[in-house]
Amino acid sequence: MNSQLRHVFKDTSLFTVPPPLKDDTILTERPIIQEIFNGTLVIKEFLTSPTSTNDNADDELNYSMAMPRSSLLFEFVYDFNSDSPIEFCNSNVIDNLHKFREFIRESEGEASLSYDIMVEIMNMRIPLTLKINDELDNRKVKDLLVRLKDEFELIEDMYYM
Repeated sequence: MNSQLRHVFKDTSLFTVPPPLKDDTILTERPIIQEIFNGTLVIKEFLTSPTSTNDNADDELNYSMAMPRSSLLFEFVYDFNSDSPIEFCNSNVIDNLHKFREFIRESEGEASLSYDIMVEIMNMRIPLTLKINDELDNRKVKDLLVRLKDEFELIEDMYYM
C-alpha cells in the first residue's frame, strides 16, 4: 500500500546563486541575484509499505525491505489553483539521507531564513536559493524538513545496526 501527503506553500520564491568568486579584482561588481520563480511549492511525501515478507525473518535484507520507506518530491508550480497548473521545475525523488542532504540545507548567514537547494534539470545540477515568503509557512517548512531528516537518519541507523 502506498500513500501520499501533499504539503502546499503558496508564497515561495527561487533565486539564482552567483558563482563563487576566486579573485575579487576580476569583477568590479558581484553578479546580480535574480528571482526566477514566484509561486507555489508542493512537497509530496510518499510512504511505501512493504508488499510482502518472506518467512526468513533473520535475513537482514528482508528486514530492511520490510520497513516502510518515505520519499519526497518537491514541485515548484505556477497557477496552483487553476485547472491546469504549470510546473516550473521539480526535484529528483528524495528517498534517503544522502539525497536529502544533497538537495536541501539551510542557508548560512541569511537574516531571513532561506534554503540552498540543488535541482537537476536535463542532467545538469543547478543550485538555487529557496525563500518561503510567509513567516508561518516558513516555520511549517522548517518543521517538516526537520521531521523528514530525522526520519531518514532513523531509517539509516536501523539499516546499519
